[in-house]
Amino acid sequence: MVPAPRPPEPALTFTSAHRSGSGSRGAVLRAVLSHTLAVTGAGMGNVQLTDQARGGLRIEEHTGHTPEFVDFFAHVGDDGTACARAARDVAPVTVRDVESDPLFSEPARRAILAAGSRACHSVPLTTASGLCVGMVSAHLDRPVQGLTTAQAKALDTVGGQAGRWLAWHDHTVVLDALEHLHALGRAGRGSRFRRS
Repeated sequence: MVPAPRPPEPALTFTSAHRSGSGSRGAVLRAVLSHTLAVTGAGMGNVQLTDQARGGLRIEEHTGHTPEFVDFFAHVGDDGTACARAARDVAPVTVRDVESDPLFSEPARRAILAAGSRACHSVPLTTASGLCVGMVSAHLDRPVQGLTTAQAKALDTVGGQAGRWLAWHDHTVVLDALEHLHALGRAGRGSRFRRS
């Protein structure tokens, strides 16, 4: 049986990582974060992916955060943070002032403020069908008024393109690798393996 042709890699207009042959998942996530920070003028941020086993979100890439921040937010559940709300509503969330916004649980608020963040923008990474597969968040060291129309449009583009790319990656590259390992396992069945 001839395998079905692999669907083409979705375009990422905010980075050349996938065109240069270095389009690994890590390279794309770093590009998502870098572009988001550039658009928002933020010095710190992170990319989270949905955690299929536990639910919620887990940090995959980050920059500018303290180790305590990364440890505290390594896994985020369904509420108490901007990224959790953005994932639940599959819509961007801007927190203009972390200190006074009722969105946060008190432990999350203390952890964010202790890390030097006073405002944040969280943007879902979404598939073509509107499923949230991750989140990119930019953190600023001062309260903000919100995003301009151009900034919001740029972040929406990043969220949509990155989400479609991640879905493509999981359904092609990851599945191809698993099928290859499965084939190797079948080919090795019945043969004896020696420890060296």
